[in-house]
Amino acid sequence: MSAEPQETPVAELEGDAHRDARRTANERRAATASTPTDAQGLVELACECTKPDCERLVKVPLYVYQRMLAAGDQYLLQAGHHAFARYRTIVTIGLMRIEERA
Repeated sequence: MSAEPQETPVAELEGDAHRDARRTANERRAATASTPTDAQGLVELACECTKPDCERLVKVPLYVYQRMLAAGDQYLLQAGHHAFARYRTIVTIGLMRIEERA
């Protein structure tokens, strides 16, 4: 008996595409030597959630985001705004939360 292949819901595919686009934009911003920071040394980046209608911004130390990118399996989310069963929280600082796939 062969199992039917599992189809990924369209909404999930759109959410993943949104997250990937936000990640790409954040990576470009973080790679720029002249990335503006506030008085506390925080850079404002886009929330990397899978909700296509999310336009939230998150302030994070640039070195923290760069370490998160190096890990490869973590995403920047605004704390308290999103909760996903597929991820576990690594770091929460104020309104910034870093998560990885569970």
